[in-house]
Amino acid sequence: MLAAHDQVQTSHFIRTTYRAQKLRLAGPLLKLPKFAKGCIVTTNFDDAIEKTYERNSIEFKAYMHGTQEHNFFQRLVRGDRCLLKLHGDAENDATHILTKTQYEEAYGEPFDFQKPLPKALRQIYISQSLFFLGCSLDQDWIMELFKTANAGDGYQVPIHYALLAAPVDAQAKQQKETRLLALNIHLIWYPDGQYELIERILDLIVDVADKRVVFAG
Repeated sequence: MLAAHDQVQTSHFIRTTYRAQKLRLAGPLLKLPKFAKGCIVTTNFDDAIEKTYERNSIEFKAYMHGTQEHNFFQRLVRGDRCLLKLHGDAENDATHILTKTQYEEAYGEPFDFQKPLPKALRQIYISQSLFFLGCSLDQDWIMELFKTANAGDGYQVPIHYALLAAPVDAQAKQQKETRLLALNIHLIWYPDGQYELIERILDLIVDVADKRVVFAG
């Protein structure tokens, strides 16, 4: 509604809020380069992920901002380090996917897997083991897309993982776990409110990735 009322101000807000300020690179974000070495998918408009990898002298081989892809699919299939920014990049208005109209044009209604963005997400979902971090995984367009891809393609979907705060209500926890397991997303729960555990769990993941910790059995 805001964009329909004043698209110029909306675009200006996105650019100034998510780009024209000094980003504070801290917390779990700093752990990503230590274990996330393939494709990264983000809903962020900002360039915090790019800056974090630059600090570690690591570059992405391909980018996809909204529906604009730059050799993305070729690099993705090769297993190169890629970055997909679902909502686009703050500096480029043409890449923004925020309003209902932009969503429908980008994804199709129903989903059109010939369009670049649904095509990319389906390819990532069916070919790579995803680790969801900082996502609520509530029902939204992306979860509906995964559900459609899972039901219609006949592919053997790899196991995905998600780090989530456990709902206090046991029934709500079970319902969410059941819904996500149906998409082959396995939950790693931590107690709600104990956010300091996120970095500790990520440290363990890094240690396992570097083979400093090995689980037997």
